[in-house]
Amino acid sequence: MSGMLNLDPWWDEPDYKEAQKGTFSDRGAFILRKLRARDAEKVGTVLRDVYCDAIPDPIDITKFEWQVILSYLGASEEEIEDVQWRMGRVWK
Repeated sequence: MSGMLNLDPWWDEPDYKEAQKGTFSDRGAFILRKLRARDAEKVGTVLRDVYCDAIPDPIDITKFEWQVILSYLGASEEEIEDVQWRMGRVWK
C-alpha cells in the first residue's frame, strides 16, 4: 500500500525486520528514526507540540498521538492504519 509518505519500502529493511522481532518500543523507535530521517524539523515540531515536556518511549505513545504525528507529516489514512498494525496496535 503506497501513500503520501511512501512507507512500503521501510517494511523490507533489515532494521525493521529486526525491530519487528522486538518490542512495541523497538518498532516505534524504528518508525520515529525513519520519520526523523525524512524530515527532522517537522518531526521535532510535532513532537514538541504534542509533548510539551519530554518525548515518551514509543510504547507510551497512544494511537491518537501516532495519528497526530503521522497526519502532520502527511501520512494517508491507509498509512496510519498500516503503521498501527505493524506496531501491534490495530487502528479502530
